[in-house]
This record gives sequence, structure tokens and C-alpha cells, in this order.
Amino acid sequence: MDTLFQKREKYSDYNYKIYDLISPNKKVLDVGCATGKLLERLKKEKDCYTVGIEINGGMARKAKCRCDEVIIADVEKLSDLSFSDKFFDIIVFADALEHLKRPDIALKRFRKYLADYGCILISIPNVAFITVRLNLLLGRFNYTEYGLMDKTHLRFFTLKTVKKLIGESGYKIIYIEGYNQVRNRYFFLKPLGRLRKTLFATDFIIKAVKS
Repeated sequence: MDTLFQKREKYSDYNYKIYDLISPNKKVLDVGCATGKLLERLKKEKDCYTVGIEINGGMARKAKCRCDEVIIADVEKLSDLSFSDKFFDIIVFADALEHLKRPDIALKRFRKYLADYGCILISIPNVAFITVRLNLLLGRFNYTEYGLMDKTHLRFFTLKTVKKLIGESGYKIIYIEGYNQVRNRYFFLKPLGRLRKTLFATDFIIKAVKS
């Protein structure tokens, strides 16, 4: 049986939507960077200065070979970084906030490290996706090894509640997209997720600036 580390390794590929939203020559902090695949591409292909934070030591060691710096730490216990205020142009929370007990505190804590002209980029699962709704109608709310109902998720969000979280944490949303990174046989979900994201998007991609 796979260990939790092996499962995370298997599903730790980078999010190409987040990658596309990052311009060259930026200072990027990836909160929950896993094995650093996103940061590796940003460093090699867009000449970005890349820093990651990762709680898992095995994954962090792999990330260290791929980016400029990796901090091995629990995000929720990390009080300060060795960077000056407003240092980063972009702070990424890619599939990270749902794993935290208090994502609002994390968003507020990292806000001081974001440049005034910078932005945060978030990808977060949509608990109101159609299959979750149908299962609830049948009285089922079962956790899985990965995906929308990943058993390591501590918080669940709809589009409305994630907007509230971001707004109350001191940010203003400037872009939202429904996003589906699915197998080829589910290709029809990609346009549906963009058109009706509250129902057919498995995840939301969000760009926000300081409010």
C-alpha cells in the first residue's frame, strides 16, 4: 500500500494555470511547494527567484534541488521569514489553504511579505462540484485518498465562502476562473467548468491583490 508521502508525490505535479499567470523575472514564494515542480519551471523558463515552504522533509529535499531556497516548516507554526517586508512579487497558495486549520491566519500572516504591486495566486477545490452535491443528496460524504474529498482536507469551500475568506484576510479578488485538471475522457468538464464554475469546476483559480 502506498504511503501518504508516495501518494502526495504521485499527485504533486505543478498547476499549469498558476504557471501561466506568473510573468518572468518575479520573486515567487510557493506556500506548500511539495517537490518544487512549479518553482523549477519558473526558475528555468521565466528566470524567477523562487522560494518554497514545505512541511514534508522528503518532498522538501527534492524541492531544494529545483529552486533557490526551501523552508522546511509547518506554515501554521511559522511566525516569521528571513525576508524583508514586501519582498515577494507573487505568493502562491496552490492546493494548500484547504489543508490548514486557519487559512485566514495564514493569508494575513504572509500579506506583509507581498509587494504593494504584487498578487497572491490560489487554487482551491470546489466542494459544491456536481458529484459532491449528488452524493450529499444520497446521504454520502465520504473521504478519499486524493481529489475533492481528500482525507487530508481540513476545510471545504464554495465560491462564495472562498471569496469571503480572501476578502476578510485583506485582499481584493481581480480574477477567478473555474478549472478542471481531469483525465482526457472527462474533457467535456473543462469548458463546462469555465462556463458554470460553481457547479462544474473541480477547482477555482483566483488572483488577488492587497485591498
